[in-house]
Amino acid sequence: MSTQNVYPAFRWFVFIAICIVTASTAVALIAPAPLMGPIAKTLGISLGEATGATMGSFNLFVGISALLGGWFLDKFGAVRVWIASLILIIVGEVAMPSFGTSFGGLNALRIIQGIGTGPIMASTARVAAQWFPVQERGIVTGIQGMAMGLGIAIGFMLAPAVFGATGDWAETLAWLSIMPIIALVMALIIAFGPKAPNSEVVVGGASASSANDFMQALKLPATWAAIACVTWAGWIFQGINDLVPAYIAIDAPIGLGKGPMVAGQYMTIFSVAFMVGAVLSGFLVEKVFGGRSRPVVFLGFAGTAVFSIGLKFPVVTSSDTALIGCLILAGLFSALLTPPSIAFIARNYPEHITGKLGGMAQGIGIFGGTAGVFAGAYALHSTGFYYASLYIVVVISIIGCIFALGQNPPKIFSRR
Repeated sequence: MSTQNVYPAFRWFVFIAICIVTASTAVALIAPAPLMGPIAKTLGISLGEATGATMGSFNLFVGISALLGGWFLDKFGAVRVWIASLILIIVGEVAMPSFGTSFGGLNALRIIQGIGTGPIMASTARVAAQWFPVQERGIVTGIQGMAMGLGIAIGFMLAPAVFGATGDWAETLAWLSIMPIIALVMALIIAFGPKAPNSEVVVGGASASSANDFMQALKLPATWAAIACVTWAGWIFQGINDLVPAYIAIDAPIGLGKGPMVAGQYMTIFSVAFMVGAVLSGFLVEKVFGGRSRPVVFLGFAGTAVFSIGLKFPVVTSSDTALIGCLILAGLFSALLTPPSIAFIARNYPEHITGKLGGMAQGIGIFGGTAGVFAGAYALHSTGFYYASLYIVVVISIIGCIFALGQNPPKIFSRR
């Protein structure tokens, strides 16, 4: 029987849907960031308090709900979870003008959006395993990783543009609900469309086989190697995105002294390179390395270490061309970490536990990213220079190389 008969063409609609669903969560995540000044002014709070209420609470509950969301994914299936999650995100955005103009209301609505975002981030492995043949799953997870970066870029561009038209940050965030509404419509179409080829959802409770497989997976070193790689990747991603822009902008001798505008331009180039790398990761896994994630993730960590430490050497920092080239390569290599690790789960574990495993990886990875920010900030505070923060990224990348070698397909599941 052909692959096309087993896996219907409808899967490509599902593929487009997961990209839009993912991008909509990224827009919800980042949209308040360029509006932080007006938010703080309206609420009469400091920028730090505004950041905590909009970004800190959101990310905290994304991590928690990603960990818990894996259980819901395996019990009810990805599409049902998408629908519930998107409704939470939409409610959190639409209600912003009415309830978000106080510190408590803003914090509560961002928590609601974070709860909706976590299970969606955890759903990639489940969707890839349900709808796509093994040889396409790495490509799916790679392009889904690109969709996250694209959503962040859209959020950075769209939020200021809508704010310029409305003059009200709360209305701006409400207007941005259009994207998750489109994603919700697509999720509803999938819910009433063809059944997933590998659907093993047991509504009302997990089967004994599912519970046994999950417990068996937790005993395997390969499982924890994949989860650790996603965690280190989150640490690196947040470390670079939160610290390198200031390193580029701040005056010497602490930074490179290029100013905020140039720093923003350079980091946009980094983000574009990251998106390209995310797409490339899937093709490397499937077309170059025959479905093996291990060499791609190892290459990603190794390249990230080299080009992160390169940002401290005068031969790089004294030339705009060399600096941009180093940032591009750092973006490309750092994108080769999470998508292949999620693809490893989608390819090598039973479909009915991919939700829990993907949720664990993404949830713990978010907390890893938070740790990366704190570690880098502490190093900067202690030394007064960004070099120590870059060294931490390099050390984590080297540790990641070791864990990447542990991504060996578990034989216990391959025999089935």
